[in-house]
Amino acid sequence: MASTPIRLASRTYDGTLPILRGQMQVPGFDFQITETSDVPGIFAGMFKGQYDVAEMSLGELIYYTSRGKADFVGIPVFPSRMFRHGFIFCRKSFGIDNPASLSGKKIGFLRWVQTAAIWMRGMLIDEYAISAQDTQWYIAAMHHWDDADPGSTVEPRDGSVIHWMQSEGQNTSERACRALFDGEVDALGVTESQLPLLLANDSIKRLFANPREVEASYFRNTKILPIMHVLALQKNLVDQHPELPEKLFRLYSDAKRWAQHWRRAIPSLVEAWPNYYLSAEREIFQTDPWAYGLEANRHVLDKFLSYCRAQGISANPIAPEELFHASTLNVVE
Repeated sequence: MASTPIRLASRTYDGTLPILRGQMQVPGFDFQITETSDVPGIFAGMFKGQYDVAEMSLGELIYYTSRGKADFVGIPVFPSRMFRHGFIFCRKSFGIDNPASLSGKKIGFLRWVQTAAIWMRGMLIDEYAISAQDTQWYIAAMHHWDDADPGSTVEPRDGSVIHWMQSEGQNTSERACRALFDGEVDALGVTESQLPLLLANDSIKRLFANPREVEASYFRNTKILPIMHVLALQKNLVDQHPELPEKLFRLYSDAKRWAQHWRRAIPSLVEAWPNYYLSAEREIFQTDPWAYGLEANRHVLDKFLSYCRAQGISANPIAPEELFHASTLNVVE
């Protein structure tokens, strides 16, 4: 019997390498892989039906699911997680010495419906008592792709008012960075793509001078390593192959375990003290912070969904169970 072709798109992660290289597969399915660093392009391709399986912005999944507009459904596999304290920058000349001093200022982000930005806004309000109502929130775009949900509006429930950046640039990233450089905003929350440009500018500094220490403390207090991306697949594919969601969960769990073993067992050519680094992480995390499965991540998802509700990302109240295919709600690694 011929294998069913699956168009799969992914960024390169150590936890997905065995899949992307064809070392791990789901019997009966033929992965046609697009491996790219163009993350917004992956999201847009999934939304437009160009991919059958792909990582998806958790924020975008919630946005579309809450509005009944999602043709794709999630699986509780999270290929990208990242602390975001170290991704907030401000101008040195503005006298911003601590997070609380940002309250009432102009804070910018690349997009409103962006998982990293949702976490950063929520964290600033939740952890550092920044006023949602008094602070001016600026964005360069609403979604990850230009023609996303035209004519729709986002209405924050926490009193936030959204302003559009006026700075010019060839793309969302350039407009956002220019807004910080030109003083249109006092602070800017970014992703890893903008780090080289911001770190090279002598007039710009991180809001948190010691982000790793702050992030470790945040984890100890909350047990949250923020989820960025979730694995998603097209609903019409699930209708044809209802066994596929759970099989993909098992596949990605196996690939993650391979990566964890590889990190422990394979000598490094790029790190002098890899074992010390891993030991330091284990001391902080105690358990696996990269765990897959709904129950292992319920506290993370509950927190993020509360941020989405406050910021208008979700149109209606939504439970974590509504994000994932029913066959994967109780699966564990």
